Amino acid sequence: MGREDEIRLIAYAIWEEESCPDGRDCEHWLMAETVWEERKKATKADAGSTGSAPKRAARRPAKATATASGRKARKTQP
Repeated sequence: MGREDEIRLIAYAIWEEESCPDGRDCEHWLMAETVWEERKKATKADAGSTGSAPKRAARRPAKATATASGRKARKTQP
């Protein structure tokens, strides 16, 4: 859907919310343009907040392995 079609739908919703008054079509259109522009800015801001660089995964400490007896194995030094 194009910009104009989206604005038209927003203006129509505004008109309906205001109980369908006559003679305020230009006012509703201008209000709809403002709403449309704010939505586009918010969408761009949301897309930009994810960032283009991938985030590194946090490193986790190595887990100790369990022995057959169920105890944690100790690291032996050479």
